[in-house]
Amino acid sequence: MRNLIGPLFLLVSCLLFSVTGTLQQLAPEGHTPVVITEVRMFLGALTIFLWCLWTHRLPPNWSAVPWKPMLIAVASVLLYQLLFFYSVAEVGVAVGSVVAIATTPLWAAVVAFLLFKKTPSKFWVVATALAIVGVLLINFGEGFQSQSADWRLLLPITAGLCYGVEIIAVGQVVKKINPETTMLLEMGLVAVLLLPVTILFPTDWIFTTRGILVSLGLGVVTAGIAYPCFTYGIKYTSPVVASTLALTEPLMAAALGIFFLHENPSISMGLGMLSLMASVIVLIFEEPNNHS
Repeated sequence: MRNLIGPLFLLVSCLLFSVTGTLQQLAPEGHTPVVITEVRMFLGALTIFLWCLWTHRLPPNWSAVPWKPMLIAVASVLLYQLLFFYSVAEVGVAVGSVVAIATTPLWAAVVAFLLFKKTPSKFWVVATALAIVGVLLINFGEGFQSQSADWRLLLPITAGLCYGVEIIAVGQVVKKINPETTMLLEMGLVAVLLLPVTILFPTDWIFTTRGILVSLGLGVVTAGIAYPCFTYGIKYTSPVVASTLALTEPLMAAALGIFFLHENPSISMGLGMLSLMASVIVLIFEEPNNHS
């Protein structure tokens, strides 16, 4: 069962992450990606801090923090958040989310090879191919609009690169400190770095009823709970495999649309879901010999 711990935590985090773009779209008029990012990171860090305080999980010695990979993770997640939310605003939730997530395992494999000379396994190649085909079928089969296929796709593609780098950097950090501390530092530092910039953008929308609900959803659910699950998953899963498992996020987003928004699934969407599920199965059962 140990080999299932990582993938299961990652799948839970993907379920929580899958509502991030939708929550942004539900935010009141006047919201901006910069403020959305600040709210998410601040409330996420606060949630984890309170949890660590309550469970006595704050580390007694902060000198164990590996600051080089930590700062790389902070820079990566800051850029990812901004690029992701801007891409969602420019090309839509489906296209922005899918392109960012679908390119992540490819970027992660490239970065892992350049830094650690790690060559992806044949299982990874098969699983990633199945996952990307699934993502394309779910989102692009019938609904991809040609006007989205322009330079704006560089936003989610670059976001995918940042996500891949973050996964690898966090994987190095959690070897030294626990996942909660890792995410507390990462999100806390991002919130501090972004705070001076936030004053340049409107923040009144946060204090409306809808703004409060959206902020709590983004900060507590999709960050404060999701990111520790994500780092627990990375601790027991190799970064390249973890980035491919993240491709289940659009699968879950599609499922939420079917069950809660009463969207009618097309044949291509059904085939895409089957392809993604096959990808996850391949990775879960390949994982025991592939920890890093």
